[in-house]
Amino acid sequence: MTTQNVASVYPLPPEYYKRYTDENLNILKQVKEQGEEAFVASGGALPQTFSILELEPPPPITEGYYHTFNEPWPVVDVLLSLEDQGHKQLYPSGKIDRNVELKKLNQSAIFNFLELLNSLVKDPDRSLEKFEQIKLIFLNMKHMLNEYRPHQARETLRSILKNQLEDRRRATEEIRNRCNELAKTLETIKSSWKALDEPKMDLDTH
Repeated sequence: MTTQNVASVYPLPPEYYKRYTDENLNILKQVKEQGEEAFVASGGALPQTFSILELEPPPPITEGYYHTFNEPWPVVDVLLSLEDQGHKQLYPSGKIDRNVELKKLNQSAIFNFLELLNSLVKDPDRSLEKFEQIKLIFLNMKHMLNEYRPHQARETLRSILKNQLEDRRRATEEIRNRCNELAKTLETIKSSWKALDEPKMDLDTH
């Protein structure tokens, strides 16, 4: 019978998570209130293997870049220009008709794609150059479309708020209708009881 080694799919958490005990967190709280020297002078004991202030989380990043999946991202969410990303901008800067420019880039992409097919047949050495041109065109198209993201976000938020308002209005109208129906039902019941009480009162008078 063979034995099978069992390994964890994910790595174990860092060992320093064991430092966050209730005792150490209480010490950290007192050190922050009194100061490290005053805490020690009052008879408090600090950990020997690490600084108690290391338990304090670092402040959030407010500027510069952070890395996710080995890609740098700016802390302030802004759309970098193509030049800042190291690419050539193929469309003019400033106020432009984006529909026209996108159509031009699309036509250029189709033309270069046909040139790429032709070069693969006649001159394969030029295919890499054409491939890079097509890649640059699509990067420009993607960047131009990404510039619409703030407008898209505003319109999406406006649509969400509008739908929520309409849902609340419908719910309010439904509650109002139910209340009216209940009031009519109660009035009918009241009238029925009143009609039943009148013959009873006549019998009592006789």
